Amino acid sequence: METLSGSICRACRHKLLKPSTTRTFSTSSSRLYIPPESPAYIDVPRPLQQVRDIKPRAKGILPLPRELFPARRPDKPSTRYLENVTRDPLPKNVPSEDSLTETGRYKRRMAELRKTHLRSGLKELHARKTSIDSSIAARSAAKQRERARLLTQPEREDARLTNVSIPSAMRPQKIHVLSPEEQQEIYSARLAAHQANLAAKHEDRLDKLHTLYMNARNFITTKEQLTAAIDKAFEKNTSIWDTGMPETVLEMIQRGQDKNAVHGRGGVTLAGDLAERAAKDQERMKKIAERLSGGKL
Repeated sequence: METLSGSICRACRHKLLKPSTTRTFSTSSSRLYIPPESPAYIDVPRPLQQVRDIKPRAKGILPLPRELFPARRPDKPSTRYLENVTRDPLPKNVPSEDSLTETGRYKRRMAELRKTHLRSGLKELHARKTSIDSSIAARSAAKQRERARLLTQPEREDARLTNVSIPSAMRPQKIHVLSPEEQQEIYSARLAAHQANLAAKHEDRLDKLHTLYMNARNFITTKEQLTAAIDKAFEKNTSIWDTGMPETVLEMIQRGQDKNAVHGRGGVTLAGDLAERAAKDQERMKKIAERLSGGKL
C-alpha cells in the first residue's frame, strides 16, 4: 500500500490508505503508514454538528421579467390575437407534400409545433396570471376587511373595567369621517384658492411682459448702439476723484438723521442735494403714475 503510484489522486489515495476498522495486535501507531501528502496525515478535530456549506453569491443582477399581458393590450390572450400571431400560410403558398424534401417536411412540422406551443403557452400563462391576480385581490380584500373590523370593534369589557383612570382629553380620539357635504365644501374652498393663485400668477406674468415691452426701447440690439453706449460711458477723460473724496456711509447716515437735512448740509442748500431730491421726486411720481395707469412707464 505504501508503494502506490503517484498518479493516483489524493482523494482516491486517502480512501485506499484509510485505516482498517479491525483490531491490530501491533504496538506501533496505526497512523505510521499514512504518507505526509495525505489529508489525514494531521488529525484535525471536526465539529460534532455538521457545518453548513455557504453557497457562493451569484454576481450580477437578474433582468426584470417581461410583462406578457400589459394593460394596454387587453386583446392579447383572445382567439383573434392567437390567430394573428400563428397565422397559417395562404393555400397558394403551401406546396404539396410530395414536392417537399425531408428537410422541408421537418421544417413544416417544427413550424406547426411552434404555433401549437405558442397558443397553449399563452393560454396557460394567462390562466395562471388570472388566478394569481384573483388570489392576491382576495387576500388584500380580506386583510382590509379584517383591519376595518379591528379598528371599529368596541373595547373589551374586562379591559374597560381594569383600565386606569385617564382624562377624556388624553384619550385617543377617533378619526372624524367627513360627510359628502363637508368634503364638497373643502373641495370648493381649495378649488377657489387654487384659481385665485393661478389668477395672481397670470397677472404677475402679464405685468412682467408689459415691463419687458416698455424696457425694450432701451435694449442694445446693434453694433452701432453698443458703440454709442460705450462712448457715452467713457466720454469723460477726467477722474471722478478730482472733485474730492466721496461721502462716507457714516456721513450719509448723519445727514439723513439731521433735522435740517431738508435745507441741505447744515442749513446750506447745495446743488447736489437739489438734484438728489428732484430724482427722488421723479421716482415717486413715476411709481404713482404706474399705479394709477396700471402699467409701466
